[in-house]
Amino acid sequence: MTHDDTPRLDLQHSTSVAAPPERIYPLISDITRYGEWSPESTGGEWLSGTPGAVGSRFRGDNDNGERTWSSECEVLVAEQDRRFAFGVLSGSERPDNSVWSFEIEPEGSGSRLTQRYVLQALTAPIQEFLSQQEDGGAQFVETRTAQLKDALRQTVDGIKKAAEQG
Repeated sequence: MTHDDTPRLDLQHSTSVAAPPERIYPLISDITRYGEWSPESTGGEWLSGTPGAVGSRFRGDNDNGERTWSSECEVLVAEQDRRFAFGVLSGSERPDNSVWSFEIEPEGSGSRLTQRYVLQALTAPIQEFLSQQEDGGAQFVETRTAQLKDALRQTVDGIKKAAEQG
């Protein structure tokens, strides 16, 4: 794949939340709580910098039933009550290659919460893995994309529930 501005993968899920942005933002910017809502994340730990601030780094721990892994990540955007985004550093030289983000928009008396995942380019290890598959990795990509879509939905729904109870 030649690099251009077209993402390899761009997924998102959003929902209305009966809570103001200032109740949602502390949830989405606290990576230690992601395991409460995500079907894959088991939590995380801040490694450097001020927790939740741009440039801070953390280790995110994951388990999807088939494998367990950790990734080092860096906070790329931290706009109070609006947007929180981080890039996965593991496997890529570009911090913006694999980005997870949350956006909060005021909506009536509540908010609209959107989680998005953008993958710009496949990393070398993923390309190697896919090339070893009989179908070039087509089935793996289809299955993994469906898992990610479901994970986005479950995470947003979990945050919605926490914010509305909060």
